[in-house]
Amino acid sequence: MSITNEQWQEIEKKLKGIYPCVKFKFGEYQLSIARVKVSESTFHLGVYINGEIKGAWFSEKNERPACIPDVWRKRTKAMYSAKTIKEIEKAFGKRQSKKYYPDLHKKHVYYDCCFTTAASLVRQFKKLNNLILETE
Repeated sequence: MSITNEQWQEIEKKLKGIYPCVKFKFGEYQLSIARVKVSESTFHLGVYINGEIKGAWFSEKNERPACIPDVWRKRTKAMYSAKTIKEIEKAFGKRQSKKYYPDLHKKHVYYDCCFTTAASLVRQFKKLNNLILETE
């Protein structure tokens, strides 16, 4: 059974609170959302898979659960800054810079377990088909 718009609004309201705790079932995985401390004064919403977040999931593609691309936030980071790209292209020219720096315009894609706002988390989770809200 899919989650209704009223339920999504209630979920977003819960997640904006001080101590949110929302649980979902996504396929064989249990997802729980909780507020996590990022720095001294910053808190984000962390997505736990089966009650845990492992450090190996951030780099190892073999050991991590298959649901991570669906439930974690996709982030990208350029290999070179815009300033560095301009300097290289000015020094070598566009064609030569592609020859000497083949990955000049490439971006590194990774997944982050933390969402900065409840609205962004709800937007991403609304796109999931097999998501079931677990009642407490």
